[in-house]
Amino acid sequence: MAENGWTQGVCQEEPGFPHLLINSLERLGVTERPRYYNREYEHLGTLRCRVVLSIARSTRYPNIEPWRVTATGFQHRDAYPLAIRKALRYLCRIFEEHLIPTPMRLFPPAIRMQVWQARMRNLERRRHQEDLLYHVVAYLVSLDKLFDEQARFLREQTHRAEQAELAVRMHQIRVAQAEARTAAAISSKAVAHENLRQIQDRRMQEWTSSGTSVPAIGETPSPNWKTHHRMGRTFWDPASSNRRC
Repeated sequence: MAENGWTQGVCQEEPGFPHLLINSLERLGVTERPRYYNREYEHLGTLRCRVVLSIARSTRYPNIEPWRVTATGFQHRDAYPLAIRKALRYLCRIFEEHLIPTPMRLFPPAIRMQVWQARMRNLERRRHQEDLLYHVVAYLVSLDKLFDEQARFLREQTHRAEQAELAVRMHQIRVAQAEARTAAAISSKAVAHENLRQIQDRRMQEWTSSGTSVPAIGETPSPNWKTHHRMGRTFWDPASSNRRC
């Protein structure tokens, strides 16, 4: 995966989601640091970045297969945290049964199954005994919900921007095609004019070589004059004149 524009690295224990993910995985027996694969590309005029996060097998729960998550953003700096957060949410789903004795049981999972919802209802009933925990979890869940709503809105706006970019590109193609047709028509017109000029030149040369007088523009030749091509002469035809009398 390191080929075709992909780069790779090892997740570092940075503040925020990365630190939380690494500590959570270590509690679950995943001692190997998660690896990420990163690729930046352009899609319909928008810079995109895809991050694939790979999680190794747990030594404590070896029956759980290694897994990975994928997240797409605009740059590595925003796609990478998205992948880390997504891994935390799937971790809560994959290790759901093993998180019961840990605080991670209250993390919002990727899919809020009935087990997690039952935990929230139980916490709601004990809110007076665990007031601090209840408010912290409620705040966390509200932030998680707000994040999902904003992410959905961003996806919709990004899709609209991409469709607009696609429409602009299609319009540019149509304009280029119209310009090409116009240029072809102008070229055909120029060729036609040149052909007409050559025909006129040949006619003039034929008239000149045959001794025929070329009427001026707007001049009508007299009917009493006949042009004979014998010896290249033009003479008066009296028979034509008598017939007119």
